[in-house]
Amino acid sequence: MSIRPITTTDWPAIMAIQAQCYVELTPESLGVMQSKWQASPTSCVVFEQQDNVLAYALVHPWLQGDAPSLDTEISGQINADSWYLHDMAISPSAQGMGIGKKLFNHIVNQAKNLAINGIGLVAVQGAHTYWLQQGFKPNTTSAKLTKSLDSYPAGACYLYLSLS
Repeated sequence: MSIRPITTTDWPAIMAIQAQCYVELTPESLGVMQSKWQASPTSCVVFEQQDNVLAYALVHPWLQGDAPSLDTEISGQINADSWYLHDMAISPSAQGMGIGKKLFNHIVNQAKNLAINGIGLVAVQGAHTYWLQQGFKPNTTSAKLTKSLDSYPAGACYLYLSLS
């Protein structure tokens, strides 16, 4: 088992996992997903076992208290003070193996080593309970964030984990 940066050959597996995991929203396009990776290739990772990708996490720089709209490519210089955990998904066949916790710990350790202030995310499909257990807290919602959240399914909520 290993966690490593995403490579170009991982995308078919990543897209398959995304399609299997997200039932309340339309999966994002390959171009959108890859734009997150291209924005921060060293913080976007996969979890693999015996050369099989079982999970992935797309993490990129962003501002605390804000989130990119769903299904929107990002590009160019990003004005950021934090990381944004855009997506973390585990193949249904690998759920219950502790992979989510391992991926999350990897992301947090990497962020701390780089003196990142914190990590924001938008929880969907009832995942907010999991993220609250990991130490994330609700954050104040600006008009800009509210507009971004409108692109997500009902019940989506922005959460933030301070690392400083």
